[in-house]
Amino acid sequence: MTNPVAQQVKGASEDLMATFYAGTAFYKIEISGIKSDKLKSYMTQEPKLLNYQFYFDRIRLNSAHQLTATEEKLLGTLNATLQSPNDIFDTLNDIDLNFGTLKDENGDEIELTMGNASQFIQSQNRDIRKKAVDMIAHAHISVSHTMAKLYNTHVHSQNTITALRGYHSARSQQLAQNNIPEALYDVLISKTHEHINTVYRYYDLRKKVLAVEQLHHYDLSVSLTGKDFLPTTYEEGKKLALEALQPLGEDYVNQVKEALNNRWIDVAENVGKSSGGFEIGIATVHPYILLNWTNKLYSTNILVHEMGHAIHSVRSNQTQPVQYSEAATFNAEIASTLNEILLQNYLIKKYQNDRDAQIYLRTKSIATFLGTFVTQVKFAEFEQLTYQTEQNGQALSLTVLNQMATQLEHQFNGEQIVDDFPDDSYAVHFASVPHFYYNFYVYQYATSYAVASAIANKILSGDKQVLDHYHLFLASGGVDYPVNLIKSVGVDMVSGEYLDSAFANFEDDVNTLERLFSTK
Repeated sequence: MTNPVAQQVKGASEDLMATFYAGTAFYKIEISGIKSDKLKSYMTQEPKLLNYQFYFDRIRLNSAHQLTATEEKLLGTLNATLQSPNDIFDTLNDIDLNFGTLKDENGDEIELTMGNASQFIQSQNRDIRKKAVDMIAHAHISVSHTMAKLYNTHVHSQNTITALRGYHSARSQQLAQNNIPEALYDVLISKTHEHINTVYRYYDLRKKVLAVEQLHHYDLSVSLTGKDFLPTTYEEGKKLALEALQPLGEDYVNQVKEALNNRWIDVAENVGKSSGGFEIGIATVHPYILLNWTNKLYSTNILVHEMGHAIHSVRSNQTQPVQYSEAATFNAEIASTLNEILLQNYLIKKYQNDRDAQIYLRTKSIATFLGTFVTQVKFAEFEQLTYQTEQNGQALSLTVLNQMATQLEHQFNGEQIVDDFPDDSYAVHFASVPHFYYNFYVYQYATSYAVASAIANKILSGDKQVLDHYHLFLASGGVDYPVNLIKSVGVDMVSGEYLDSAFANFEDDVNTLERLFSTK
């Protein structure tokens, strides 16, 4: 954000929020201090309070870790200060960093940004994609000590709050807010390492298909077919979406039609418009979706993804009172990711006799799995290591962060990918991830993908009971703890079986690609 007026408004709103937190810090302490029998008697005397029973339960869940009213008020006033490492990172990463310019495949000189980086990294010209990756990496290297200091400050402040509240770790504090078992986090990491050889197999195949002596990071996004697949206008994308989402039933598809036909969506790219795709749910009206349509199949993926959020929002708002209408972040990505999986499955079946289409779609499916699942698990393990290290009294210097990042890169990539960065400076790759300032957030992308994959498999196999339970899940908002809501759809997250299912789908994609490239 570079507009000075907008910066001033943002600052004022943050100050107001800090004042609000400080002024309302007392009520959770008051509610936590009410004895269970007394609270039950209040709900008996006033039945309307029964609608808030789970809300009260959530507040009281971690009451042992609440501070005194004065201490909570003090922490509330420090909210903006504790947020400052994130704000400084955003300014540095989004505004101050300059990657320079480079020539595209047509010879035009173009400024490289994070917004357009993918078009260069996916270029069929290896020199172009190498230069793009190098330019981004070296820009981050130029501020790497600052990035490390910011992250160390953030982790230290979070660990300090953890100690003040009496939790044994920052991870336990964060997961406890939604009653998520810590074993779930550990199983996610261990299961990924169990299956990591399939990732190595895919990298070996990519190296062979690209006919390169060494596989580099800048070789991981380029198309293996050498061309785009299925250019898609918005009208064609709408049709694809409606066809792909048929397995969710007539009521669901009709709600999608309502969104498509009643101007819920801002479709076209425009000057000054935010990039990417977003959805915002508004209880009293309907959700709004922001797109930047490009006539590529990717835009249809964004459409069904954001539509998943929208229908989830509509159904929760229609069914739940306001205090339960918003789904926890832990569950929010399931509805959107499941729609992407259904689109992928639909296209694979539709073009099952088209070899190039199968290669493109299977490669895209693998890329989604690696980006949404495997990479996020790697980041989750990195985050866990950094918090543990700082908690043990060791500062997170650039050297320490590089050592951790390099070790994880080698574990997740094996010997298949060559080191690209000078002096093993892998922390520059991690340094550009804003989600590390959201406190144990990234693992949820991986769990959501795996849960969505497990549910989609059952729906596509014709399991009517799972489909019915999934529709109930979409209408549940935040009426129960996230893991309980997911279990109601038939997925036990603590056992880890849902992760095996996701890896089985990934292995099927790799097996199919190996077969397609072995028979021309």
